[in-house]
Formats: sequence, C-alpha cells, structure tokens
Amino acid sequence: MKLKENEMFTNRFFYLVIAVALTLVTATPALAIVGGQPDGNGHPYVGALDVRPTGRRIPCTGTLISPTLFLTAGHCTRFFDEADLTEAQVTFDPVFSDSATFYTGTVYTNPAFTRSQNDPGDFGVIVFAEPIEGITPASLPTAGLLDGYGAQGLHNVIFPTTGYGITRLLGGSNGGGPPDIDRDSAGTRMVTTQTFFSLTNAWLHLSMLDGGRSCTGDSGAPQFLGDTDLVVAIGISGDRNCRAMNAALRLDTTSARAFLGQFVALP
Repeated sequence: MKLKENEMFTNRFFYLVIAVALTLVTATPALAIVGGQPDGNGHPYVGALDVRPTGRRIPCTGTLISPTLFLTAGHCTRFFDEADLTEAQVTFDPVFSDSATFYTGTVYTNPAFTRSQNDPGDFGVIVFAEPIEGITPASLPTAGLLDGYGAQGLHNVIFPTTGYGITRLLGGSNGGGPPDIDRDSAGTRMVTTQTFFSLTNAWLHLSMLDGGRSCTGDSGAPQFLGDTDLVVAIGISGDRNCRAMNAALRLDTTSARAFLGQFVALP
C-alpha cells in the first residue's frame, strides 16, 4: 500500500513554470506559499528574482548563499536565457515592489538542467559583481547530509520555507467555481513550516503545516533544516490543486554540488 501511495504522490507532481500566471499556454505553476505568515525580516537572505523583463509577472524566489551568489530554480533563470538576457535583478526587501532596492547580476543556468524526473538539475544562480552588504548569507549542507539523517531521523525535523509567490486562491468550494490563483497577492515574503514525507536520491518531498500550501509563483524557495539558516533543498514543484505537497530539489547531492561548486566554496 505504501508503494502505491508513493507512486500516486510522484505522479501528482509536475514541472513548474511561472508563465502560467500570465498565459493560457500549457505551462504549469511554480511554488508559492498560500496561507503562510509574513516573514518580515526573519530571513533577510531570501530574495525575489524580478522576471518581468522576460515578459512574466510573478517573481521567483531564491537565497543569498555567498556575498555574491544568489541561488534559485533553473527554470527561472532559463526564462532569461530564452529572452537573450544575461543579467537579472534581485531584491531582498520583504516586499517586492518598484520601490524596493535591487541588485543586478549575471545569470547562469545549470548546463545539466533537463526535464528528467529522477534528477532534473533544476538550478540557476545570479552572480553579483560586488558583495551584497548588510546581509549574512545562508548556509549550504555538507555532502549527503540528508542521507545521514535517514527517513526515520527526518520524520522528527521541521522544514521552514520562505517565498514571495501567490498567497491567496480565488473561487473553490466556498467562493464558487474551480480554485484559481489571485495574481495580485504575490510579492510579499511569506513563511510556513513543513514536515518530512519522503526522500529520493535527488528530491526531498515535504508536507505543509499550519495552513501553508504550495502553489503558483515561487520556485526556488529555500527549504531550511529546523530553525537553522541551512538550506538543504529548493522548491521546484507542488501538487496541481495547491493542497499540501512540496517537491524540493536537494542541495547535498553530487550533481547539485558539481554545479554550485563552480561559484562558491562548499562545506
């Protein structure tokens, strides 16, 4: 029975792109936090990637992991590649707006990024020419850190996550019609907590707590280990109905470290 449940869980996950928020093409949504709490200055190293120059509206999320390096999802940086843009802007203000402070950097998408469900390598970075001042970067895990915990150990761990995406749904059983995203609700850094669901060679699957749910608009959101600043994975996908699932790509794997090690010293 457990095998069938896990197979159903895997099949319900899908690749995420933010373009769904603007178009009716066959794109699928990125992670966000619906029903979370405003983060304020709780995670100052978490920032929003401005994707508007690529023709999109809702920002991606990422994390400052060195004074000059911002980590996000590869399908977010690929938006810039497809638009022939080599630079992008990031803000670390709690609210994404035109009046926020933005920092410009060079875009790099993981060359190993594919559509593979086993290990898509869905990572991208923004490299700033000058260190970001006044913000202490978050930390990265050692190689195989989550494997060391094992499934039994991870069941006792809380995984907070923080992101700038959609925070409200429209319609649904109480509002009439099928659930839909409120595109005007994105742009505030929100936080919620998650618990362990399952672990694979590349993925950390999490269940959301406290009413917070994964939904459209916030790929690249960091998944922290307990109450630390240690980013063990980044959010890549969630369930189609924005219910309670979160698939995060691990940062402690050989493939993830191979990409990140080109830009930052690894623990």
